[in-house]
Amino acid sequence: MVVVTAAAPVHVEEAVRVLAATFRGDAVMGAVVGGPVTDRERRLAHVFRVIVRTGLRRGAVDLARAPGDPTVLGVAVWDAPGRTRTSILDLLRDLGSYRRAFGLRGLREALRLQRALDAAHPREPHWFLAAIGVHETGRGQGVGSALIASRLRAVDAAHPAMPAYLEASTDRSAALYARHGFQPTGRVGGFPTTSPISMWRGGAHDRVLATHA
Repeated sequence: MVVVTAAAPVHVEEAVRVLAATFRGDAVMGAVVGGPVTDRERRLAHVFRVIVRTGLRRGAVDLARAPGDPTVLGVAVWDAPGRTRTSILDLLRDLGSYRRAFGLRGLREALRLQRALDAAHPREPHWFLAAIGVHETGRGQGVGSALIASRLRAVDAAHPAMPAYLEASTDRSAALYARHGFQPTGRVGGFPTTSPISMWRGGAHDRVLATHA
């Protein structure tokens, strides 16, 4: 059994550690942060610190644990509807973190890839899964599925029930998301190695119509 609860500001650093460790070997995030693999987790921590704080400020951050155990096994960060592009104000506010993550030389390439990701976002208002990661001790226990299902239940229960969007970095993760109703819509161009897979999940009304079509 997995228990999913909402994060608070006190949980930021623990959430960052889980996400940075999860994505240390990820090809897509590796292309974004650049630099040597041996230094990647440190760089990723700066990126995920921005993502987690943004989720707490204007979205949702969910934590997964085993019952009775305070250890965080998984983290999911969602942006609420209404934000589809990284604004200039966002960049300026978080410039110090981005500089520490990418270095001055890598910042331009990171911004180029971020623009490619922003351009792939649907313009229809939606929830966006900005990041999800599972600690190695929690893998194979349904932690990722529990995190996704918990947030989607809340999304579907809202009025109106909004669509959701994400980018899968591997075919394996895309298969997991497909089990929760996400459908691939294409790939995000401009990446030097693996291209992220864009995936969309319509609102509850749209899914009912699709079922009866």
